[in-house]
Amino acid sequence: MANGEAQEQHRERQDHFSRLMFGSFPSRATGEREDQGSGAEPPLLPNIDFMKLFENVNTLADSWQQLKPLVKKITSLVDLLKK
Repeated sequence: MANGEAQEQHRERQDHFSRLMFGSFPSRATGEREDQGSGAEPPLLPNIDFMKLFENVNTLADSWQQLKPLVKKITSLVDLLKK
């Protein structure tokens, strides 16, 4: 099995496209990623009031709808000044 793992690591080093796109691969033999993942991590979204968030998004969307005609007039004015 050790020979198969060595061939796989060699193949990963030789894969130029993957290295170009994603950078160098971390070594799989150390197992450090598993140790890091087992630690207690804080939640990503603590105490977010989603109702308030959606209210704010709705307010922004309404404001944009009201400002849309003004933006169209300004862009047409800028287009005239460019000419």
